[in-house]
Amino acid sequence: MESKTAGRIRSDRKYFFAQDTDRRIFAYTEAEWGAGGAQPFGNYTARSIASMSLLVAVLTVPALLGPVLLIISVAGLHLGAMLFSLVFTVLCTGGWLLTIRSLRGELRARRLRRERGLPRPSVVVTDDQAREWFTARPGSVAVTRDNFPESTYPFPGEPT
Repeated sequence: MESKTAGRIRSDRKYFFAQDTDRRIFAYTEAEWGAGGAQPFGNYTARSIASMSLLVAVLTVPALLGPVLLIISVAGLHLGAMLFSLVFTVLCTGGWLLTIRSLRGELRARRLRRERGLPRPSVVVTDDQAREWFTARPGSVAVTRDNFPESTYPFPGEPT
């Protein structure tokens, strides 16, 4: 069953659910989910600490070189080089800052997951799958509509 949250970020949720390689389901807060994860926040195969660190390292040189080129082109009064340098500076510096932000968010999420003993989320599960798991194993997540907002079958006391 396809998750309804797969195509959009749902920050109003209390928990996001994923399973590990042993097919155990875990509940993550938005901060614990991190920059990667399966869905709704990205893909760990594309966004890992190593790849984000490499991207930061690669973008550092152009991000520092862009303003220097901009100063040189302004000093030389060359309009084409000035516009190119401005666009180059904005793109490289913006990409560098966004990657730094993602890297810091993922490092924070990793620390939060380690504190709770959670593995890195790898495969997203639907609210119905997570609800079945936590109903069979009570204790860690209360089985309520607030915790499983997109569950397709009714909770006790809800109209059918």
